[in-house]
Amino acid sequence: MLSIDDRLNQIIRELIGSGITLEQAVEAFEGKYIVAAMSASRGNVTQASKALGVHRNTLHNKLRSQTMLNGFADSIRPVRRRLSAQTVREKKSSNGKTTRSR
Repeated sequence: MLSIDDRLNQIIRELIGSGITLEQAVEAFEGKYIVAAMSASRGNVTQASKALGVHRNTLHNKLRSQTMLNGFADSIRPVRRRLSAQTVREKKSSNGKTTRSR
């Protein structure tokens, strides 16, 4: 069984041989690592950021900016829906109070 150091060296040799740049390799690794943490936390950014050892704002920024992760946050996190002003007006009851359905 290969040690993690041997496995990493093998992967690095393959990447260099394939012409992959350091930037591409780092982005790919980081993206896979973030995806694994987000999947393990079922989309909870706070839990994933703790597992990764980064601040949740840092993780949010990476989810927004990293090319590999574009759309990942939207695909795994629950959708938060905001009521539009029109919807709120339509939901007002006859007594003038706003009611929200959940």
